[in-house]
Amino acid sequence: MTAPRPAGSGTGHESSARLRIPLICPRCGHEQQVVPGGPERAVKVVHVGTGREACEPGDLAQAPDDGT
Repeated sequence: MTAPRPAGSGTGHESSARLRIPLICPRCGHEQQVVPGGPERAVKVVHVGTGREACEPGDLAQAPDDGT
């Protein structure tokens, strides 16, 4: 006799309950997404808001002022 399993413990339904970890752009801090490629296209990582690979010029993160 087996005990009932808690949700998400290897029952085969984990993909629907899997948490999505957002990709964050290291330059501007906005969320990104992966766009799948194909036989003639490479995989791309684009910004969610614009659909472009490049950061918007006004959104680029400023380096912290270290006081020197």
